[in-house]
Amino acid sequence: MEYFPLSVHKMICTGKSWLFYALVQAQPNFMSDGGIFVRKWILFFLILVFADVFAISSLKEHVYLETLREAGIPVHEMEKAGMSPEEMRLFLPFWQDMEYFPLAVCPVEKEDPFSFADTWMEERNYGGKRKHEGCDIFGKAMLSGYYPVISVTDGTVEKVGWLPLGGWRIGIRSPGGGYFYYAHLSGYGREFQEGEAVKAGELLGFLGDSGYGEEGTRGKFAPHLHMGLYVRYGSEEEYALNPYPVLVYLKNHTKEISY
Repeated sequence: MEYFPLSVHKMICTGKSWLFYALVQAQPNFMSDGGIFVRKWILFFLILVFADVFAISSLKEHVYLETLREAGIPVHEMEKAGMSPEEMRLFLPFWQDMEYFPLAVCPVEKEDPFSFADTWMEERNYGGKRKHEGCDIFGKAMLSGYYPVISVTDGTVEKVGWLPLGGWRIGIRSPGGGYFYYAHLSGYGREFQEGEAVKAGELLGFLGDSGYGEEGTRGKFAPHLHMGLYVRYGSEEEYALNPYPVLVYLKNHTKEISY
């Protein structure tokens, strides 16, 4: 079945050709009615041109989205999150890098213990008014140090240690260029060094409540994992992407770990 804008494009091209022929044939009579004929048909021609541009644009977007779908990107979820096709495209280089949901589950858990919502760009106040660049994941057991945080991808540790805002955090760059930011950890799975490699599914630390103060500050909010996702884009070293649709997708790729 032919995609609708392509059919429209062909129809308009035929219409423009016919209209051009009609104008040429009618040339001797152009001025017989004071130019009204000319103005009407030129207006009609311009309408056809604009309609053609719209059809081509729609066709390009359709092809674009199909390319994203073929790569496994959840276009529907991303559209619901308000992402444009241009923004979705930024996921392509590292989409195949992602293997696991960032929190592991114990095999004896009878129900899914994790919950999260799309809080992208909601207002936050610590350290001054700012926007929430990430997604917060909570465990059913509201305990710091209970749920294992694992690496979503293979990658390289770029940042590790304390941040006043993020508490104990670790940032990992995947082979395709995605930067995965795990914050508010209660502690680390081992001693990590910047520049060392990690594997997808490797224990990074544990969901916690660290941050919002000087080193060691805890308990200023409910325990959760703040997940951030960034890419290098244009002149920006850290262009933030909404991780919510990614987490919805990765929910079906939750790793089991006994703890």
